[in-house]
Amino acid sequence: MSLLERLRSLFSDSAAPASSTDAGAAPAQSGIPGAAEPPTPVVTRFLQKGEVVVKEGDSGTSMFVVLEGRVAVAREAEGQEPRVVEQLGAGEFFGELALLTGTPRTASVVALEDAVVLELAQTGDRAAWADYGVEGDKVEQTARERFMAEAIRVNPLLATLSPELQKQLGHAFVPVTVPAGETLLTRGKPGDALYLLLRGQCEVFHTHDDGTQTAYPRLEEGALFGEISLLRSRLATATVRTLIPCTLLKLEREVFEKTIMTQPNLRGALVRLGLQRLKQTVQVMAEPSRAPEDMEP
Repeated sequence: MSLLERLRSLFSDSAAPASSTDAGAAPAQSGIPGAAEPPTPVVTRFLQKGEVVVKEGDSGTSMFVVLEGRVAVAREAEGQEPRVVEQLGAGEFFGELALLTGTPRTASVVALEDAVVLELAQTGDRAAWADYGVEGDKVEQTARERFMAEAIRVNPLLATLSPELQKQLGHAFVPVTVPAGETLLTRGKPGDALYLLLRGQCEVFHTHDDGTQTAYPRLEEGALFGEISLLRSRLATATVRTLIPCTLLKLEREVFEKTIMTQPNLRGALVRLGLQRLKQTVQVMAEPSRAPEDMEP
């Protein structure tokens, strides 16, 4: 199930809790001594300037709506200070990506001034969320925009596209979450999509005819892959498998042909990437015992 399908499910009537707990009401008691109580569906939090609301890397099962004041969204880069990428004010929300994907928070959020935010737990009544401006269509649109902004951040190639094409791709890419150990591409089989790795890590390897394997360097955040099958109508030249749970943007073949293939600069960049990978595959086949240090799959 894609993230957007999960989002629609989240806001559907069938996703609402069986018990009709009103927003803001006290959670039902379990009646079992020592049992963990479910989180309160709606909590108002009063923040002081500089207070951290959520921290990048932490798990999250709730989203937030800013009622008063302003908060900053900051992302960390290895070896660098956190960088503020967005400021949010009254009526805006954050935290929906972790809620949808089940993956750790992708950014930290800190109060820029004294602020009031509403925390909406996953167990809450989704119909009541609309009272705070959190509706399915609005969250879906914001999620698409934020996923595309993240894609541009992690992959410099996408940053060179026109704003119009970026918006078009934002609607074309389908966000998906994949558990560890799942194969995304299999050597010798057709590929069905172009992938952009937003979060996580994938292993890439070539399986030789005698069953031995040669590993390529792992795919890290920001990597594009799957272009060879789409551009050249070839079978996948390597196997790609998730090492840890991953969040990806997926562009189906049909959509790829309607968007990427009509953009000469982007198509040319992907062709060059594909040719480089084909050259690397030839090297791997010629020297099966060597795990290339400088290669990308």
